[in-house]
Amino acid sequence: MKKDSLFNTDDILSESGVRELFETVKVHASDVLVKQGDSGTDLFIAQSGQFVVTDDKGGGRILDSLGEGDVFGEMAFLGGEERSASVTANTPGTVLKLSRKPFVSFLRKNAIPGTKFLLFLERLIVERLRKADSLRVLISGDNDLSGKRELRKLRANIRARNKRPLLSADDPMLSEMCHWIYARDNQILYRQGDRSTDLFIIKKGKVVVVDEDAGGFVLGRFGVNDVVGERSFLDGKPRVSTAKVIGNAEILMFSRGTLKELLEKNSAMAISLNLGLGSLLARRLSMANKTLRLLTYEELREKAEVSRLLSEMRKSLRIKALH
Repeated sequence: MKKDSLFNTDDILSESGVRELFETVKVHASDVLVKQGDSGTDLFIAQSGQFVVTDDKGGGRILDSLGEGDVFGEMAFLGGEERSASVTANTPGTVLKLSRKPFVSFLRKNAIPGTKFLLFLERLIVERLRKADSLRVLISGDNDLSGKRELRKLRANIRARNKRPLLSADDPMLSEMCHWIYARDNQILYRQGDRSTDLFIIKKGKVVVVDEDAGGFVLGRFGVNDVVGERSFLDGKPRVSTAKVIGNAEILMFSRGTLKELLEKNSAMAISLNLGLGSLLARRLSMANKTLRLLTYEELREKAEVSRLLSEMRKSLRIKALH
């Protein structure tokens, strides 16, 4: 396997066996493929036609329009999150539909192509998370959203669902393959602008992630079993934030190369890690979307840059080859 071949997921449907997992579905104008609040977990790729994404809880406000190659339903597919918006066909067309259960069965028998598809979906969510963070910094204008009761509830909910670690820190294989960091107060795991791509899993202690370009705006505070650094790990882009240890901490540093090695030595563990990472990212994007909804539409309309980012936020990494 070449150095970055596992993370090269631009033409994901060309991977062996992946295209055959999808069912082709014809749709009519006004068909609702995804209903906000529902618990379905199917993933869709628009093959032809036009589709509109709406926020039913926001009075039916249009969030985006989708066309050929766009992906939707990925948050529920990866993390079991309830549908965060509705998607309706504006014109007749066709979609490719993938159900979670047959995909997981495929993944366990075909670890590398299945993992590449998961990495593609995770990169998609990372792109949206990056835009969501930019929006939150622009809209809020300060470091403290903690006074919002609804936001405290969202964070508590994610904490409660994040108790199970992505990896067992006691596994001897991990001790051999990964690097442990025994960090002290104020130690920097990575700094904004760095080109490192390591993933960090917190065993003990706390980490705060800040946007230094926005005067130290706090993007998140993380504790035991939380993961930081996942965005650059997945998309290879430079760090857009700084992660700093608070107090003493024990942290597992997991590299891209380690994931490839783990796939070869223990594919079941690698698959479990990747499914867990996808679920975690879906929960984070769900929280980011709900956080943005807590902010007033008047604040959004006042800033041109916010409007631009909002229009881009729901856009996916388009699938290049559909036929």
